[in-house]
Amino acid sequence: MFYQRTILCLGFFANSILAASCVHAQLVPASDLSFQQPNEMLVSEVDQNDLVMRMQAMELQTHELQEKIAKLESTNKQKEVPKPKLPSVAISGVFQADGIAFNQDDASREAYGRVESGADFRRARLGAKGAVTDRMDYFMQMDFAAFGRPTFTDLYVDFKDAGPLGTVRIGQWKQPFSLEVVSSFRYTTLMERAGTFQAFTPFRHLGVGFYDHSEDLDWTWAASYFRTGQDQFAGSLSTDGGNGLAGRITHLLWHDNAAGEDYLHLGSGYFLNAPPNERARFRSIPEIYVGEFVVPSGEPIGTSGQAVPDVANGTPFFVDTGVLAGTSLSQSFGTEALWVRGPLSWQTEAIGTHVDTSTVGNGFLWGGYSQVGIFLTGEHRPYDRKAGAIDRVMPLNSLSKNCQGFGAWEVAARWSYLDLTDNLIRGGDMQNITLGLNWYVNPYCKCVVNYIHTWAESRPIRNGSIQGNQFIASETDAWCMRAQLDF
Repeated sequence: MFYQRTILCLGFFANSILAASCVHAQLVPASDLSFQQPNEMLVSEVDQNDLVMRMQAMELQTHELQEKIAKLESTNKQKEVPKPKLPSVAISGVFQADGIAFNQDDASREAYGRVESGADFRRARLGAKGAVTDRMDYFMQMDFAAFGRPTFTDLYVDFKDAGPLGTVRIGQWKQPFSLEVVSSFRYTTLMERAGTFQAFTPFRHLGVGFYDHSEDLDWTWAASYFRTGQDQFAGSLSTDGGNGLAGRITHLLWHDNAAGEDYLHLGSGYFLNAPPNERARFRSIPEIYVGEFVVPSGEPIGTSGQAVPDVANGTPFFVDTGVLAGTSLSQSFGTEALWVRGPLSWQTEAIGTHVDTSTVGNGFLWGGYSQVGIFLTGEHRPYDRKAGAIDRVMPLNSLSKNCQGFGAWEVAARWSYLDLTDNLIRGGDMQNITLGLNWYVNPYCKCVVNYIHTWAESRPIRNGSIQGNQFIASETDAWCMRAQLDF
């Protein structure tokens, strides 16, 4: 740009000099020309005509230079900002390899039978995301470790810039309710979400919804309509019920825009469920799971000799209401908070659910958790302001191949409580204490160690079936390890 402007300035300067010379020649007094001979005056007139012609030629050259410069600038802009090639695709993946050992007291064995220790892949996923047009994005992800192998997780399309709705989403995704739901499992502080997650939240369902945020990114809001009671492939059959609504709003009370190391997130959510065929069930595991696929006795396993996945055998539910027939509606109300101050973080949620049944009457079930974490190496827990969710931890010194860095280290603790008993609804209650140590090797790999102690009071449960009405108070321990890699 500098040389282009210089040429234009020089051209303008030359034109100015030529114009000034012509004017000066025209304004010379006649008395000053009286001594000139006729041939000298002819030469002067010729010089003036020559100057005019040169000035016109210079103006033409300047105009041509301007056109060339405009073309060069246009070409440079096109080179600097190439148009994206659409449709686009980016591949993602994640796996979590777990090892878990349980220890039960006598009451725990009486309540749940023997809870088996073991190892498995908690998740093994491949996904693809990208854009179809400049206003339409998509995401597709399959899990090869979940029941059904493989099974759907997220399959949706986003219609961006949809006026006052912001972005409209159609497909299956994590519905807008609860901080633990909308935040990726990749970024959770502890190995599993709290007990309230499985009991009360809608999680992934097939539906339509929208989400948006304020210009200053201090507010987010989202709402959706979806089908409930579906299987792992997003299918749902129910003329009587099977509909749900969810909504969530969040606000950053304050935020350090420079480094993002000091902020307070607050939020609330609502989930309305008209369960399919008026049958609802509320239950939860002891905040950890390990399992395997088994083949029922007498079933063929194929000529290859490899077991065909059919049913799952694994960590049982510790609290369970059983199927509540005649449930016309359940309504869940949630509150959430996340406070980060440098390496220290505090996260809490509480959810209450009102259940309306015609068989065992109405009831109010509730639960919550509170957890703290601190990075021993100085990092902080990042925050996605557009989604109102937890983001990826970025170690200050990732472990390198020559072992110069040591990654990020975090210690954490959580207390949770879940009460599924009210009036004639007898699901029991569960309390958990979890201690955790996280090693973030780099932004995409972490190793986790958790210890969980569970107090539960529930009716005896075998293979997902409630065996009696007498409550049993028990205690169970779990020692857990995980290696996670995602990209």
